[in-house]
Amino acid sequence: MIIGESPLKDAYRRVIWGPWRQALEAAPPGWDYRASRRLGRLAGRFSASKRAEVVANLARAFPGRGDLDRIAVEAFGAHFENQYASFAFGRLDARTWPQWLRFEGLEHLDRAAAAGVGVVLMHPHMGPAQLPLAALGAMGRPVHQVGGGHVEVERSEVGEWARAERTRLEARMKATLHDGTGFLRGLVRAATRGGIVLTACDGTGGGKELGRRLPRRVLGQPMGVPVTAFWLARQSGARLHTLYTSRDPLDPRRHVSVIGAEVPVLRTGPVDDALDAGASFTADWLTLLLQRHPEAWLFWDEFRPGGLIEP
Repeated sequence: MIIGESPLKDAYRRVIWGPWRQALEAAPPGWDYRASRRLGRLAGRFSASKRAEVVANLARAFPGRGDLDRIAVEAFGAHFENQYASFAFGRLDARTWPQWLRFEGLEHLDRAAAAGVGVVLMHPHMGPAQLPLAALGAMGRPVHQVGGGHVEVERSEVGEWARAERTRLEARMKATLHDGTGFLRGLVRAATRGGIVLTACDGTGGGKELGRRLPRRVLGQPMGVPVTAFWLARQSGARLHTLYTSRDPLDPRRHVSVIGAEVPVLRTGPVDDALDAGASFTADWLTLLLQRHPEAWLFWDEFRPGGLIEP
């Protein structure tokens, strides 16, 4: 979710990345995310024009639904959780990570590790998208992330300072980050050697998109669906699984990351056939997932023609 530059936004940044961050880093586990979510909801209620934009995009996905304004406000909360997720990364270790996150399906990774094979985790941008990456790294698992999609917006000097602070805090994760705009040999090598590779299956948002995409319909709208996850799994021999993150219904201070069953990958025959089948699976899975958890998705402001929706 991209909010325009202004002197007011710069003043806000100085508070958020200064004393607010310091206070939340000292808060009890889970309260940092809870506070960010409440701040986001408040911003959503006061940002009438931006909220109206999100509601209009939600209406493309859910025509006739009567609670779109509520979902939009909750989506603001999820956006703020994601923006400030890195405040907790310095405190996640092998002992503390369960205070922020609960996993379902972690046994899939254990079975792959026991078999000596890698795993590709395809995930949408939902909730604090890097939290499962940070938690897996805190466990000591060999985890990697595909990155490199840049949000191409002009930032003020304060905005560049805030971006640098976020990068510094994210570097505390015990994970290897790969530039998806370059060669992918390093990612294939990591997955071949038993690593866990996380790659997005929806978009990068607001900037240069990464990797190959195939046209499919998501929530009834034409959208370019990434197929990098299927290509990586096929090239490396790794297993492919889905992953998504949302708030934990068992504990409001915590999130839950769900790792799904193994996804079939066509490992013989033309690679285009494998990617074509992968795009269809991804579109169907995204549609189902966003119908169930629309409030957790971070890209509703991009779900429009010329954005994620193909014109």
